[in-house]
Amino acid sequence: MLQEQGIVISTIDSPSTTKISFVCTGKNVHKGEYVQINYSQGALIGLVNDVIKRNRYFENSDSVKEFENTNIDISKYFPSDSWEFLEAIVKPLGVLSKDNFFARSTLPVSPGEKVYLADTEILSKFLHLDSNGLLLGEIEHPKLEVKFNLDRLLQKHFAILAQSGAGKSYLTSVILEELLDRKKEQGRIATILIDTHGEYSAFSNICENKDHKDYSNKSLRIESGDIRIGCTGLSAGFFFSLLPELSPAQKRELSLVIKKLDLDKKNGAGPYSLKEMIKELELSEKKDQTNRTLINYLMELDDYRLFGKIDTPSIMDAIDSGKLTIIDLSREINKKKKQIILYYFAHKLFYGRINNSVPPFLLIVEEAHQFAPEMASKEHALAKGILETIAREGRKFGASICLISQRPVKLSTTILSQANTHIILRITNPYDLKHIGESSEGLDQKSIDMISSLRVGEALIVGEASSYPVFFKVRKKKSQDSHLEVNLSGLCRSFEESKEILKKDLDSF
Repeated sequence: MLQEQGIVISTIDSPSTTKISFVCTGKNVHKGEYVQINYSQGALIGLVNDVIKRNRYFENSDSVKEFENTNIDISKYFPSDSWEFLEAIVKPLGVLSKDNFFARSTLPVSPGEKVYLADTEILSKFLHLDSNGLLLGEIEHPKLEVKFNLDRLLQKHFAILAQSGAGKSYLTSVILEELLDRKKEQGRIATILIDTHGEYSAFSNICENKDHKDYSNKSLRIESGDIRIGCTGLSAGFFFSLLPELSPAQKRELSLVIKKLDLDKKNGAGPYSLKEMIKELELSEKKDQTNRTLINYLMELDDYRLFGKIDTPSIMDAIDSGKLTIIDLSREINKKKKQIILYYFAHKLFYGRINNSVPPFLLIVEEAHQFAPEMASKEHALAKGILETIAREGRKFGASICLISQRPVKLSTTILSQANTHIILRITNPYDLKHIGESSEGLDQKSIDMISSLRVGEALIVGEASSYPVFFKVRKKKSQDSHLEVNLSGLCRSFEESKEILKKDLDSF
């Protein structure tokens, strides 16, 4: 039996194809719940955008003022409390016909039609939920697990957008758990996470708490200080991307050096690093300003202590299907070095997929607006080009990308527009809300207004994963907490306790 929630009423602007009002007869009608109304073509599904409390007595302000001035208790003469009722405003989403065909509502429902809480089976079909998909949380009204199909969510990329403290990292952890828990027959993807703050290192740590699940056997953490980019085999174009300020003459000179060192390698000289490239330039007969400036550029790269003769780690050793690789950049301060690391991994992964030498992958980029800003020179956005390439072409090759940002207005619109699914948590900044409204298909002003009122741990997903907006509560995660998930007072206590322990050790010594 369907749970009756109300009856459609006739107002100045409803019922229409875009708005339906109904008087609530059910005891619990909530903003954000999904309702169902009988329709000529099947079942019309709608989302409650707002709930309004009305009272006929208090509609006429002049009457209220005059009566209240008499100092007479209104309840003795008028049953004003019994005149109170709830009116819900519904946005029609679409129609699920009897033969499971999805369509827009082209005609309004009739006044007097009964409104029901949406049937979970019908709602699941309507929202394209998948019983074998990734479990991210649940819809509260009606109670329904939110499971999204892996292909619909990942293949055309997605973005997680929220202000600081709204639960981005928590939701990301839930997604990682779902990917790591998948079985071989379900299809497993390799996941690479660019961790700018060290929030996900707990995945690679052995978990001794029985209340949490241990993912350390499926996770590998690589600290930025252990990464070496092998110069051997890198194309001149790779260095041109890292050094966008090179002149045509400098590019020509660098290409000749790389060509010579590659030929020497084939003849038995072995792999080479930046030091060998610099040495070749120093031995060159050309001693002009072009040569000296090029040497300075390469020496600046060498100062990052990021380049070697061979890749460490090898990309083939670092990633695997059904496994998580965390690139920990939390100790890196230099922004350009972080850009180079992301560019290196993204470049290797994408062209590895084209050659089918690496498994299908998901590249998750934390603080994406720092790596692919909308307004920045090439020198300060080295990774932007390769990220845009993956966003445009990656779905053809099994290369997916997830962008996580707390400032979507600063993120490259080219990349954001290619992320066909947006998972949005609480955002209150009006510029970010406006930007999301312009870049997310299927979001109306009412839905945008609901974003700013979301509680921590609540999210809205819109786009390819589900053809209609889905408001849901993120499920409880199974993995252990990050060492950063501590409140301020707890950090203060632990700092002072560590100082006391150190003092005691020094005194005893």
